[in-house]
Order: sequence, then C-alpha cells, then structure tokens
Amino acid sequence: MNAITLSNNNLPLVEYKGQRVVTFAMIDQAHERPKETARKAFNRNRRHFIEGKDYFVVNATDIDWLEGGIKRPGKKITNHIHGKVTVFTEFGYLLLTKPFTDDLAWQVQRQLVDGYFRHNPHFSDIRPVLIPSIEELEAMPLSEAQNLLAAAEHKSHWRHGKHSSAEMTQRKRELKVLRPAIKHITALIQMTIPGLEAAK
Repeated sequence: MNAITLSNNNLPLVEYKGQRVVTFAMIDQAHERPKETARKAFNRNRRHFIEGKDYFVVNATDIDWLEGGIKRPGKKITNHIHGKVTVFTEFGYLLLTKPFTDDLAWQVQRQLVDGYFRHNPHFSDIRPVLIPSIEELEAMPLSEAQNLLAAAEHKSHWRHGKHSSAEMTQRKRELKVLRPAIKHITALIQMTIPGLEAAK
C-alpha cells in the first residue's frame, strides 16, 4: 500500500523510527486547509507540544516513505522536502488539529487515527520482522549474529510495540522467536570468552 485516501486526497505512508508520522503539508492536504494552516496553528500553540513525544524535527533523509510496503529512506513522494522537517506523531497530530471542528475535521481525524496511525486491518500493512533461525545464526560469526538480533529486536519494538492490538499480537510472536535466539547466542558468546566461566 503506497498511500491512504481521505476525502479524495492521497496521503503517502510516512514513518520515523518505525512509527507513523505526518508533516504540516499532509495535515493541510488531509483537512483541505490552505497551505501553512497547520504550521501556523503549531507556532501559535508550540508551548503545549513536547518535542520527542508529540513531534520531531529531523532531517528529511531520516524519514521512511513507504512505497508498496517497502521503505524508501529519504524518498520524497509528494513534497519536495529538503533539510529539516517537522513530523507529528498521532498524539501530536490530535493536539494540532484540536481547533479544527468542522464536519470534515471530525471525519478525517477518525480516518487518520484508525486507518493511518493505528493501522486498522482495513488498511493493514503489518510487516513481520525477518528473524533468522538458530541454525542460520550459528553459521554466522557470533558478533554478526548478535548485531542482527539486536537490530531485529529494535525493529520489532518500533514496528509492533505500541500500536493496534494486531501489531501487539505480531510483537508477541516475534518475541517468542527472538528471546530464545538472543539467549542462545549470548550463551555461545560467553563460552568463547576465555576465563569468563572461571571468573564467575
């Protein structure tokens, strides 16, 4: 899925560190407001927003633009964004659009929360994290296996750790595979460190 359609507007799917986010331009487009409406609303009420929770100011290349379910880091699908960009989490978006009270705003807010931020199954694109088997991990250098598992755990947490119940279910499935694999590789690493057992 490349985008979500709201009131005849196509919004790209954008993520930052595994969570869905929206830009000022996307908010204006979804709510059919003049350009800079969202930015002006943010500037007026900035003291109420918490950076790192409600919004992030990041480099455009740090954003993942999803295309056909595949992340394209830094790819600009609808907007020519360069340098720093402000992106909003679900909570930040709801705070920002709090003053929007027209009928369209109510409709768009519900659709964005259910279908975009929380990945409602109707719009679902839940993508499992690929986790190698223990046999595959044992065939790798131990440091590589350890790094791969750490990256998979991080990705699983960001992708499925705090959204819809369907994603939480996927997170539990991944943890059932990740935990034994991490324990196994950790034990192998300890066995290869000279004197570690004797020091215990």
